[in-house]
Amino acid sequence: MQVVLVLFACVIAFTLSFPISGHAYDKKHPMVLKCGIANPPMDMKSKTIKRLGDFVEERTDGRIKFKYFYGASLIKKPQFVDAVSRGIADISTGPVSFITGKIPALSIFEIYGAYKLDKFLEMQEAVEPTMIKLFKQKKIRPLFIQYSGSCIFPDKTKFLKTPKDWVGQKMRLAGRWQSTLAKQWGASPVFMPPSELYLALQRGVIDGYMLIWDIVNGLKLYEVSPYIVDTGFSNNIEVVTMNLKKWNALTKGDKEIFEEGIKEIKPWTYRETRKYYDEIKKNILSKGGKIYELTPEEKSLYLKDAYALYPEVRKISGPIGNKFVDLLAKFRDR
Repeated sequence: MQVVLVLFACVIAFTLSFPISGHAYDKKHPMVLKCGIANPPMDMKSKTIKRLGDFVEERTDGRIKFKYFYGASLIKKPQFVDAVSRGIADISTGPVSFITGKIPALSIFEIYGAYKLDKFLEMQEAVEPTMIKLFKQKKIRPLFIQYSGSCIFPDKTKFLKTPKDWVGQKMRLAGRWQSTLAKQWGASPVFMPPSELYLALQRGVIDGYMLIWDIVNGLKLYEVSPYIVDTGFSNNIEVVTMNLKKWNALTKGDKEIFEEGIKEIKPWTYRETRKYYDEIKKNILSKGGKIYELTPEEKSLYLKDAYALYPEVRKISGPIGNKFVDLLAKFRDR
C-alpha cells in the first residue's frame, strides 16, 4: 500500500511540474513558431504577420516566439497549406488560387467580384466558421484573411478595358477559373511564378497578367507592363495559415491571446493596406506607369462573364464550397 501511495505522489508531482493543460512550454522553454513568408519584410502581408507576432510575444511574456523566414527562404508561396500542414513552417500566408485544384471548395473566392471590396471585413466574419471547418481537414487552423484589394490587369501595350481586349493576348494567370475566363475571352493563359514575370514580359513570352498592387510594385513590373487596369473588383483571398497541431498545443489562455491579436489585426490590416496601395499607385505613376479605372459599364462586362461560371463552380465545390457560395451571395459585387 505504501508503494502505491509513493508512486501516486510521484505522478502528482510530475504532473504539477508542467502546465495543467499538459503543454510543455514556458518563458524559459518557449514555443517557437516558424513563419514561412514568401513576401519581403516591408510588404504589408509580412508586416501584418509580424504585428500579430509582436502582439502574441508581448502578451504571452515570451512563452511564444515568432521566427520569421522572409522571401520564400523556408517555403514557397504555393506551399502555404501543404508545408504548414506538415510542420515545415508553423505559420504562412498565400492566395487560395494556388490550392483550388486540391481544395475546390475554395473556388468561389477565385471568381471576379465574389465579394465587394468595401464589405471585406463583414465578409470575413461571415465565412470564418466555415473556413475553420474546411481547413481542419487539412490539419490547418486558418487565422484570418489578408486584404488584397482589387485585382489589376497590367499589359505591355494597351489597357484591357473589356474582355474583347484580351483576344490574342498571352496572359499569366494563377488559377483554374482565371484561366477559364481568359480562354473564353480569346487569350492564351500561362502560369509562372511572379518572380519570372519581368523577364517573360521583356522577352515577349507573355503580354500581361492578373495580380495585385503590392506584387507589381515590389517587382517593378510596371516598367515592362505600364498599362495597368484597376478593375475595382475582388479576385482571390489570401489566408494566414497555422499548423493545427501547434494551435492545439497552445494553452487555453494563449489561444485567447492569439484571438485577441487577430481581432485587432483584422481592421488594422484592412485600413493600412488601403493606405499602402494608394501610396503604391502614386509611386507607379511617378515612375511612368499608367493606371486606368474601369467604368461601371466596363466592370459589368467582366462580372457578367465571371458570374456565368457559378453553375460550374457549384458542381465541383461540394457541400462546404456551396455554403461559401451561399454566404457570399449578399456580399457579391453588382
